Amino acid sequence: MANKQLEKKDITIIPMEESMINEVAQIASMTLGSSFVNEDILNNDINLCAKIDEKIVAYATSKFIDLDYLKKIIKNKKINVNDKYKKIGYIDSIAVHENYSGYGIGTLLLKNTISKLKENDIKFAIMAGWKNKEQVNIRGLAIKEGFKEEFIIENFWKEDSIKFNFGCTTCGKPPCLCSAIIYTKELE
Repeated sequence: MANKQLEKKDITIIPMEESMINEVAQIASMTLGSSFVNEDILNNDINLCAKIDEKIVAYATSKFIDLDYLKKIIKNKKINVNDKYKKIGYIDSIAVHENYSGYGIGTLLLKNTISKLKENDIKFAIMAGWKNKEQVNIRGLAIKEGFKEEFIIENFWKEDSIKFNFGCTTCGKPPCLCSAIIYTKELE
């Protein structure tokens, strides 16, 4: 990609299909950690991929959750969420292949995900940004798209990394001891 200028028209956002899982899993392994993605991702409510030519270069996945599931995600923290939000959009992950980073692909995926959430009458979204040392992988994207930074949760992926046996790019084998910054946005 170094010599080629990438334009928005070159990027197509499409629904994720089962045949794309291997490419999605490779992107997740490079950017988030090993075994982070498998066929179970297809059970999520919104799964999108960014495609350039015939190559999958990024993905985003989201699920619809309720207030009880939200409380489980944020543990003992508090978010000022109106009870009118019966369904909440949990943007589970957005990952871009390292060779395609910086071209606005993550932004396109997030905008498309938010559109799909709205189409499904979702009025509130939450996402967790992986904190790697002092960097948060989606901070710039989240803030640019109007998400509010709420708080940090230490060891955010610890239980899931053990349960699903995924290793992160920082911690290696489970448990993952990375923290997350929680971001929220009203979609009305």
